[in-house]
Amino acid sequence: MGTDGKLHAGIAFGKDIRLWLKSLFIPVAVGIIFYNSFLVVILLLPLCWVYVRIQKRELAKREDERLAGAFKDGIIAVSFSLNVGYSIENAFREAYKEMQMLYGSESRIAKEFRIICNRMAQNENIEDILEDFAAESGVEDILYFAQVFRYAKRSGGDLMSIIRNTASVIRDKNEVAEDIRTIISGRRMEQMVMNFVPFGIIVYLRLASPEFIEPLYGNAAGVAVMTGCLAVYALAIALGRKITDIKV
Repeated sequence: MGTDGKLHAGIAFGKDIRLWLKSLFIPVAVGIIFYNSFLVVILLLPLCWVYVRIQKRELAKREDERLAGAFKDGIIAVSFSLNVGYSIENAFREAYKEMQMLYGSESRIAKEFRIICNRMAQNENIEDILEDFAAESGVEDILYFAQVFRYAKRSGGDLMSIIRNTASVIRDKNEVAEDIRTIISGRRMEQMVMNFVPFGIIVYLRLASPEFIEPLYGNAAGVAVMTGCLAVYALAIALGRKITDIKV
């Protein structure tokens, strides 16, 4: 493994460690604040794994969104090069240079375009290369472009026009998605704040009026009440995430 590979592996490991440390908040907060029991903290430790999986899925989703946006810029660069008379192979090479300037030579999109150019230099079909890239990325916009590109090559249609129109569709879709994210970002922040309100209320009651909340600890009735409140709280969080998860 080269120096860059070790660096990226170290960064990824550091992110994983931070995620696992953050995940400990859930069992500790629920066990101590809702049940006042270290035994419950231990029993709820598997929730750390659930939290880490959810967060990794969210991080992967954001990475896909960034890749889709960068790919849109790459296809626009390809379209521009075709307009000024470059062949499709040279258009991708010019787009690769553009991606290096826009995102850096070590960015994911620059690396992917470098792979495309290297494989074209080995006389591989561009449509096969794009389909491999699309399948590996799993990004809907890239899959759509690869399918349209293959159809255009097979049918002998106006490749320049098809690429330009496809790039325009992807650009418009990304702009709508970005507008939606901007609109709901405030609501997501409000939801994040509200997620901590129940914990804050219980902590306040334990500090300001311990005699009021003490009967809820150490007995079956209190456990049942706290469990019911916790279930409603978890459902509210899940519904909030579902409402703000808008797909374009």
